[in-house]
Formats: sequence, C-alpha cells, structure tokens
Amino acid sequence: MNGLWVFGYGSLCWNPGFAYRDSKIGYVCGYSRRFWQGNDVHRGTPDKPGRVATLIEDCSGITWGRAFLLENEDSNSSLAYLENREGKLGGYSATFVKFQPRDRKEDTIPVLLYIARDNNRLYIGPTSLPQLATDIATSIGNCGHNAEYLMRLAHFMRENVPEYWDDHLFTLEMLVKDRLKEENIPLKSLMGDWDVFSDDYAPRQENVTEPSTSSRTDFSSLVPSRKLRCLNI
Repeated sequence: MNGLWVFGYGSLCWNPGFAYRDSKIGYVCGYSRRFWQGNDVHRGTPDKPGRVATLIEDCSGITWGRAFLLENEDSNSSLAYLENREGKLGGYSATFVKFQPRDRKEDTIPVLLYIARDNNRLYIGPTSLPQLATDIATSIGNCGHNAEYLMRLAHFMRENVPEYWDDHLFTLEMLVKDRLKEENIPLKSLMGDWDVFSDDYAPRQENVTEPSTSSRTDFSSLVPSRKLRCLNI
C-alpha cells in the first residue's frame, strides 16, 4: 500500500487530530502498552504530571491499536503536527515497525510509531498500578482530566478489539474508577462532552486468555475513516 501509515495506541486511537484517508484496526508485535510516560501539558501540569501510554519492548508482547494512512497532499502538515504533539510536547521519538491488520489475510504494513524512550524528560517509568491509578485520578491538563484519556482508550479497545484483554489497561481503568468513587467524584463530570461510557466496569471473566497471533480470529470490521477537528489529546 502506497503512502505513509502512522500507528496509534493511545489518544491517537480515538483522536488523531490530522487528516487521513484510511484506517485499520490491528496490532504490532514485540511491545506492551504501559502508562509509564508523564504528561505536563495535555493531561497534567509541570507540578503534577499526568500519565499517558507508551510502549515497552516485550518479546512476547502484542499491542492493539489503529493505523492511519495520511492524506498525500497533507502528509507534511500532518507529520509536523505529530512531531509537535508527540515529539516536542509529548517527549516521544519516532521509529518504524511492522503493523498487522486485523484481517490476517492482509500483508503487514510499515508504520510510523511514536514511543517514549526512558531517556526523555517526561519518562517516569515502572510504577505500581495503585500509584498509577492515584496519579491519573488526580491529574488534569489543558485537554481535560487524565481519567478521560484512560477511559476513552479503554472504551476504544473494548469496542474495537473485544477479543483481546489488555490487563494493564483494564485493571488500571478499574482502579481509577474505584479512586474516583472513594473521593465521591462522578466520572461523568470528568468526561467533557463524551457520554459513551458507564460508571461501572466490566470485571474480568475467569479463564480469559490473550490470543496469540497464530490463533487470532480474523475480523472484517474496521473503524470508519473520518476526520476529527479536535487537535487535543
């Protein structure tokens, strides 16, 4: 496939902020998603950074997300936007990896991936899930509450990849909701104009296993391609 593809595994999944002409649900291998990157603009402040997703190298890891094919005529402006959002403000660096679309009959695609290395100024690193939940439940930035970022990402995964359990993400979602309940903070009050969510969480089913790439079911549904006006994360 001609053109430049970008892989999103955090806020890009639900709010890319740039023009694109196609998108596909799929995954990259060799990485696992973790909320180990700080954020002092969009979901936190310099005094109290929020927590956002990055990827860590994991030989057995699989990270699901959404790949976007940039508009040819807007590719330079989209890349400049991404470099500012992910690089300058977010602390992420760019690399290329192979992306496998959900339909495994399709060939892998080289995609641009933004990842937070452990030498960037905002990297916080390994943290217990309870502490992560506390940080997320108490942080807010220019784009809104940190909990909104987490809930939107969890919703994206649940809606688009229901066959896959992301233990780090969904356990963190549960813990953040518990923290908010303890503080009597209604989740709805933190979600802006987004109302596609529940104050309750779906507990993990017993004996759920994470499917391997060799046994994963093929799906034909894709997230509809559309252009979003909001440029925040």
